[in-house]
Amino acid sequence: MIFFLIIFIWGFSEAVWFFIIPDVILSLYALRSRTLQRVFTANIICLSGALLGGAFIYIFSSLNGDTVRSLMLYIPAVHGYMFDSINENMASNTFNALITGPLFGLPYKLFASEAPEYTNIFMFLLFSIPARLIRFLLVSLTAFFLSRVVFKNLSMKLKIGIWSLVWIVVYIIYFSIHSF
Repeated sequence: MIFFLIIFIWGFSEAVWFFIIPDVILSLYALRSRTLQRVFTANIICLSGALLGGAFIYIFSSLNGDTVRSLMLYIPAVHGYMFDSINENMASNTFNALITGPLFGLPYKLFASEAPEYTNIFMFLLFSIPARLIRFLLVSLTAFFLSRVVFKNLSMKLKIGIWSLVWIVVYIIYFSIHSF
C-alpha cells in the first residue's frame, strides 16, 4: 500500500517539478510484483497522480504562463528550446504532440504549461491519458515480462541491480543530450 502512495506522489511530482520519470518506480514495482493486476493498478495510480499534477500546472499556467515557464527553467535538463519545440508541435497537432513529445525527451510538465494556448483543460487531460499511460504500461509490462521470463532464474537482488544499471545508463544518455 505504501508503494502505491509513493507511485502516486511520484506521478504527481514528475508532472509538476521532479525530473525523474515515473517509469523508474513503475518498472521497479513491476519487477517485484506478483501479478499483472497489481502492475496495472500501479499504472492507474501513477496516471492519477500525473493527471492531477498536469491539471495543477495547466491551471497555474492559464493564470500566469510566464511565471510557470520561468519556474520550469530551474528544473534540471529543461531548456528554452524545449518550449519552442512543444509550441511548434502543439500548434500543428495537439494530440499527436502530447503522445509523441515525451518519447523524444520533452517533459510532460512542459506540455501542461503550454497547453492552455491550444486546448481546454478537459481535452488536455483526456489527451494526457494515452500520452502518459502508453509509455507507463510499455515500460512496466516490459519489466514484468523480463523479470518473469528472461531473468526468472536470477535473484531479486541481481534483478534490481540490472534495473538500477539500466536506469543509470538511460539518465546518463538523457542528461548528456539535454545537459543540466
